[in-house]
Amino acid sequence: MDADTYIKSIAARIELLEGDELAMVDRLLARLEQGRKDYGVWDVNDDRNNSTEALEEICDALHYCAAELVKLDKRGK
Repeated sequence: MDADTYIKSIAARIELLEGDELAMVDRLLARLEQGRKDYGVWDVNDDRNNSTEALEEICDALHYCAAELVKLDKRGK
């Protein structure tokens, strides 16, 4: 699939999103844009261990989510 067709395919999929799903994609794209500004274009062929870093990031995200849920529970009681 050429780049133009791929971009149109992604745009069509995004157009189907609404509500929270659309907001999530918007946040994801904003983070990607900020990363590009801070670090340059993403290159998956660099020497980084993306699998290990991804697992570490997922664990961090789960910890942040769990902490936020605890905060919300405390506020609700």
